[in-house]
Amino acid sequence: MPKAAAERPLEWATGRYGWDGFDLRELDRVVLDYAPIELALAKRWSRRSALGRACAGAVFALSLIGLMAAVLMGIATLAGVDGEALPVLVFACSGLGCAAVAGFFVPWLLTPYRQWDRTLCGLSVMIAVSAAASIVSVLARDLEAGPPWLLAAPCLVLLLAALGAIVGDVRLRTDAKPPPVDLAALTPDELDVLLAVRRKTLRVLRSRGVVSYPDCAAFEKAPLDPS
Repeated sequence: MPKAAAERPLEWATGRYGWDGFDLRELDRVVLDYAPIELALAKRWSRRSALGRACAGAVFALSLIGLMAAVLMGIATLAGVDGEALPVLVFACSGLGCAAVAGFFVPWLLTPYRQWDRTLCGLSVMIAVSAAASIVSVLARDLEAGPPWLLAAPCLVLLLAALGAIVGDVRLRTDAKPPPVDLAALTPDELDVLLAVRRKTLRVLRSRGVVSYPDCAAFEKAPLDPS
């Protein structure tokens, strides 16, 4: 599996297994490696109007709905759903699935210093598998709902969209680390952004049993120090 040059702290916390102790300085290094990306995204978010933030939230919600719709389509077609509901299901779920792919891929595409994104690739693979399963299921059955090719077409579009996102991640990502940040040059607001990221990551580690509750509370109060 590829590894990002600068790993997102939350992905670092959730994707690592076999912890042999915990060193806060290691987490601080991960946070600071990813800091240029995090700060750029925070700056972009702060410039958005209330309407822009609401639209961003709506797009994210639609992406999650689209992901669930794509999975539902795969399950429904494999379960043998047929009749008048099948064309509506296939076209609606394929459209929502394409929206989900775009909703996850476009923000990544607009991210500075694009790194390999485990979440984007994982969700794209999930959608691609669901679309492929739907195509096979539709073409393998004698359907009452309509010609198999007509029902397979939107699934194929969804499959190509998901594969396109995976290929885009491979071809458009960078394997270099973002430029290092100078802790001394950061503004208080920028430091707050990075400390908030570290707090979220520590709480994920706490939920996984890597960090105890008392240690987590103490770590949250500590300054960033990767040395």
